[in-house]
Amino acid sequence: MTLKPTALAGLALLLAASGALPAQESPESGAPGQEKPRESWAAESRPVAVSRTPGQVVIFDEDDILRSGARTLGEFLLRELPSQVQSQGGPGLPSRIYLGGSRPQDTLVTIDGMPLMDPGRLGQDLSEVPLLGITRIEVITGSPSSGASGQGGTLALFTGKPPRPGVSGDLGGLGGNNGQGQGTATPGYAWEGGYLRGGNLSAEEKQAVPTDRPYRQVTNFLGLGQRWGSATWSLAWRGTAFGVPEPYQEVSDTLRIYNPSRESRQRSDSGQLRLDWDLGRGMAFEMALGLARFRHEQPPVGSATPTAFEGRDTRFQSALHLRTGSRSSLSLRLDGQDLRQDGDLDPAITGLAKGTQVGLGLEWRFEPRPGTCLLGQARATQDRQNLDLGGSGTEVLRASGHTLRLGINQELGYGLRLYAAGGSGRTAPALLEQFRNSLVPGTAPLRMEQVTFFQVGLGWGRGAWYGRLESQQQTGKDLVGPSGLTYANQDRVRVRGTDAAFGWRSAKKLGVEAFLRTQEARDLNAPDGQQYRTAASQRRPFSSHGIRGFMGWSHVQTEVHYTLQGHQYSSFGDGGGRAAANGLPPVIRATQVVYRDMGMSTTVTAGRHWTFVLRGEHLLQPRTSADQWLTASREGQNDAYIIDGYPAAPPSYSMEARFRF
Repeated sequence: MTLKPTALAGLALLLAASGALPAQESPESGAPGQEKPRESWAAESRPVAVSRTPGQVVIFDEDDILRSGARTLGEFLLRELPSQVQSQGGPGLPSRIYLGGSRPQDTLVTIDGMPLMDPGRLGQDLSEVPLLGITRIEVITGSPSSGASGQGGTLALFTGKPPRPGVSGDLGGLGGNNGQGQGTATPGYAWEGGYLRGGNLSAEEKQAVPTDRPYRQVTNFLGLGQRWGSATWSLAWRGTAFGVPEPYQEVSDTLRIYNPSRESRQRSDSGQLRLDWDLGRGMAFEMALGLARFRHEQPPVGSATPTAFEGRDTRFQSALHLRTGSRSSLSLRLDGQDLRQDGDLDPAITGLAKGTQVGLGLEWRFEPRPGTCLLGQARATQDRQNLDLGGSGTEVLRASGHTLRLGINQELGYGLRLYAAGGSGRTAPALLEQFRNSLVPGTAPLRMEQVTFFQVGLGWGRGAWYGRLESQQQTGKDLVGPSGLTYANQDRVRVRGTDAAFGWRSAKKLGVEAFLRTQEARDLNAPDGQQYRTAASQRRPFSSHGIRGFMGWSHVQTEVHYTLQGHQYSSFGDGGGRAAANGLPPVIRATQVVYRDMGMSTTVTAGRHWTFVLRGEHLLQPRTSADQWLTASREGQNDAYIIDGYPAAPPSYSMEARFRF
C-alpha cells in the first residue's frame, strides 16, 4: 500500500512535534548552547551570522561530511537536498541540482570563493566535484551577487587547515558490499603563520547493474598558506580522475541497448592563488586567480565509442571591503572570466568555442537600527562569445548584462526573524548552448536571458526548538531551452518553491527535524493543460518531505534519515528535453511513482585517535539486474528509479575506520 504524500508529510510533522525520532543541528538558529551564532562565509562579501542575512543558509561541517561517507558533492547533496538534486542512479553517473526549482546552470559551485565551472556541462555535474579535503559546505538560496544569474543560489565549499601546530592529519580505510573499497590520507603540518596540507583518496565501487569494470576515483589535493604581516597568501591545487561505467547505451520507450563495457572517463585539474590583505581602519583587500581544466572521454547516447573533448576556465577576481560607519559597509568587486571549449560530446560538433566576461560589482550593507539589516547588491557585466569552426571565427554574442538584488532582514524578537529579497537579472546564455547550435546551419544566435526573482522567509529559533518557512519565485523571459535538435530562447517560464522545516535538538545527544518542500516549473507560453509538459518544466517533483534525527551517548552517535520524493513531469531517460536523433521531440509525461529513501549511520569514537563509522544507505531500493533493465520489468515501480530508465543505487553497507594523529 502506498501512502499519499500529504499523509506522510503529516506523519513526519507529527513525529517531529512528539520528538519520536532524532535530527540535525538547526542551520537557522545555530547550535544551542554556543555563545557565538553560526556564520555564513559566502552569503555576503564578508562573514555574517546566518540569522542576519536576507536569505536561507544551510551549513554542513566536517563531521556531517564524515558521517555521510560521500566521495563527491553529488552523493552528499542527493541525501541532504532530496528532490532538489537528482541522479541517474549509480556511482559517478550525472547528478544535477535544481535549487529552488531553478535550472542546474543557475546554481554556482565555488571552492574557497572561486567559482568552478566546466564549460562542457550545462550546469556543473555534482558527481564530478570531489569532497576530499572539504571541511565545510554552505547551501545558499537566492544569492545572485555571486551566481551566474538571479535564479538558483550558491553551493560554497571550503577546504580546511591543520587543526593545530605541528604534524596532524588522518588515515582512513573503508570496505563494504557492492565491491566498495576506499583509502584516504590527509596529512598536514602547521607552523606560526602558515601551513601545508595535502591528501589522497582512492576508491572504487560496482555500478548499480553488472559492468565489466567498477567505478573508480582518484583525487589528490595540496594546500599551502603563509601570513606575512597583515597579508595572507595561499596556494591550492586539486586533481581528480574518474572512470564511470555507463552501460545504458540506448534508453527510449522503444529501444534499449545494454553494453557492460561502455564507460566514460574524466580528469580535472584546478588551482588557485589567493591574497587576503588587512589594510587596517576597516579596510580589507582580496585577490584570487583560478585555473581549471576539464578533459572528458565520453560516449554519446546510442554509441559505445568515447568522444574526447576539453574545457578550460580561467578566472580573476578582486574585492575591496570598506567599513563606512559603525552600522554600514561597502564592498567593490572586479572580476574576469575566460572560457574555452574544444569539441563536444557530440562528435559531429568540431571546432572551438570561446567566451569572455568582465564584471563589476557592488555590495552595500546598512543597519538603520538594531535588528534591521538592508542589503543591496548590483553587478554589471560585459559578455562576448565566439565560435571558431574550421578556422573561421564568428562572433555570436556581444552584450552587457546585470544582476540587481535588494534584501531586508528584520529580527522580531522571541527568536523570530523575517526576511525578503527581490531583484532582476540579464545574463548570457551558456557557451555550450551556442556551440551546439552551430551543428545546424542557419540557427539564430541566442539572445541574453532575463529573469526577475523574489523570496520571503520566516525563521525561528528558541532554546532547543527551531523552524523555518521560505517561499521563492523566479520568472524568466528569453530563457534558453531545448528546441528540437537545437537550443532557442523561450518565452515565459515561472518557477515556484516553498520549503518548511521544524525541529528540536538537545545539545549533541538527541534531535529531530522534519521538512516539507513543494516546487513547480511552469511554461506559461504553453497552452492550458500543457504548461507542465514541456522541457522547461521537467525534473521538479511537485512535493517531497522527510524526517531525520540523531541520538547520541558518550562515544556513540546514531543518525537516521527518511525522505519521499513525489510525482513529477519528465521525459523518458535523461536527454534534457532535446529531440532524439530522429528529430522527434521528447514526450514529457507525468510519472506515477514515488522515490523513498532511507539510510542510517553509527559513529563510534574510541579514544583520542580512532573513529569508526557503520553506514547503511538506500535501504528501500530493489537491486536491478541487466535482464530486468532490458525488459523494463521494474518500470513503474516505486523506489526503483529517480529518473526513468536509470536504476537507482541498490542498498549499500560499509564500515569505515579513521585514525587521527
